[in-house]
Amino acid sequence: MIYKLIWPAAVAACLLLVTTIFNLPIMQHFGAILSIVGIAFCLLARMSARSRNDARHARVALWALVLYTLTLVRWILLML
Repeated sequence: MIYKLIWPAAVAACLLLVTTIFNLPIMQHFGAILSIVGIAFCLLARMSARSRNDARHARVALWALVLYTLTLVRWILLML
């Protein structure tokens, strides 16, 4: 079930990173919260990968996790 949602989470990570880089006001207040939720979701997806067939989904979850982490780090740096 969680693997059906990993691709939308990866797309959301890319969009969130783009809106953060361009400093668009649409994500100004929710960027950090969405990053934390995305990180938790991606960690859950990585931990639930059990078989060889799940390896592709685990890689997508890893890349989405990296994007969410970059976004969260950028939000933290903006707050300083």
